[in-house]
Amino acid sequence: MAKKQSKVLLYQKVAVAIGLAVVAVIVIYVSTIVVTDIPMGEYQLGVHYEEVENPRRLRGDKIEVMEFFSYGCIHCYNLDSDLDTWIEKNSDKVNFIRSPAMFNDSWRILAQSYYTTEALGITAQIHPAFFHEIQIRKTSFNSLEKLASYFDGKGTTSAEYKTAYNSPTTKRVHSAADERQRRYRVSSVPTMVVNGKYRVKTNAKIGLSRLLDIVDYLVEQELAKKTKPGNA
Repeated sequence: MAKKQSKVLLYQKVAVAIGLAVVAVIVIYVSTIVVTDIPMGEYQLGVHYEEVENPRRLRGDKIEVMEFFSYGCIHCYNLDSDLDTWIEKNSDKVNFIRSPAMFNDSWRILAQSYYTTEALGITAQIHPAFFHEIQIRKTSFNSLEKLASYFDGKGTTSAEYKTAYNSPTTKRVHSAADERQRRYRVSSVPTMVVNGKYRVKTNAKIGLSRLLDIVDYLVEQELAKKTKPGNA
């Protein structure tokens, strides 16, 4: 009799274990369905992007996308190749602008270098190599002399670089970039500002690839507004 009861108890335990396993499988299956059924690209204000406190009113057919970056930022470097592809893909609808961030003195020097190469018309040809020099080769550019020496023979001369670096025009646009950073309350890089209205930045939940997905979403939202009756 005792053996019979023991067998019954064993069967009951096995049945319970099987039942729990089945429930677990069902839960996992349902969870998978719920996750995959969430619409992709549905991004929320306050979660995936923020409103700019003092938005700029921009006109024109294209949507302005501004990247705040620094040559001193490894995340900006890692984004740069994908960003170049994104810029080319969206050139028909996006007006893309880079704005160097200035969180410390070394980044201020790099920002002024960016506007120096802009003034000399060599940014496009030197930008990837300069990024690589800093982030991969770990070269430090903490003075005008080091920068001028590096750029000598790369579409300019050391003397031309120094003249452009110290020019009133370069200093003026450098100051304007500093003001933009404060206006948009940029506290980390890379940060993207879409049409002067929305700020998108990377964090624990938003990686570099998703950053561009959110920018895509906001660009499409802004383009849709332009097509509505009564909108210029």
